Amino acid sequence: MAKIVGHRGAAGYAPENTILSFKTAIDIGCDETELDVRLSKDSKVVVIHDEEVSRVTDGSGFVNEMSLAELKKLNCPEKQKIPTLQEVIDFCKGKIGLLIELKVPGTPKKVNRIILKNKIMGNVAVISFHYELLREIKKLNPKLRAGLLFEKCSEEIWKLAEEIPIDFIGPRKDIVTKGIVDRAHKMGKTVYAYHVNDENTGKDFLSLGVDEIGTDFPKLFRSDLKTSGLWRKT
Repeated sequence: MAKIVGHRGAAGYAPENTILSFKTAIDIGCDETELDVRLSKDSKVVVIHDEEVSRVTDGSGFVNEMSLAELKKLNCPEKQKIPTLQEVIDFCKGKIGLLIELKVPGTPKKVNRIILKNKIMGNVAVISFHYELLREIKKLNPKLRAGLLFEKCSEEIWKLAEEIPIDFIGPRKDIVTKGIVDRAHKMGKTVYAYHVNDENTGKDFLSLGVDEIGTDFPKLFRSDLKTSGLWRKT
């Protein structure tokens, strides 16, 4: 059985990484929602994927060169704003699990502090393509669930999985194989496959034993819940 993770909230249906997108993920019935965090110029943890704001707002400029007050003046589609991590936690706590992607240096310490402050250890995990960020946050908080994202599989990935250590691996959908899933499970790691945006691929991954499906379009998979019994809702 697999958990459904709404990517950047439910990015296929609402502006990504906004409160509206997280509300949509909750309303659909996702088990967890993924979100991206960066630091503003004044070191506030903000939820946005890109290093530059122009793709998702009506403004321009780099996130780390703008204060939180400046970022809050920008408009996302559908009258949304760039939220802080604390605002997302306030909205999502008790409703949905969080999968927080660390995008830049400086985030591990601040994100860990926010997680502990809000007492959400049982409903949160961190992920990143940057193994050094995962290593840092696991040293700060060894009990925090962490997963390594990657687009190419190599022996280095498996070494890092043990050395950091991480709790799960996050391969992009294009490289998921039965061999990767089986090897992860033998190591005691679970598998989170991301960018899974078509139903048939999701069903194929179920047969491989993938544990979590990350998608922009969670309705594709939640619709199967009652009839198939394959998708797990916690």
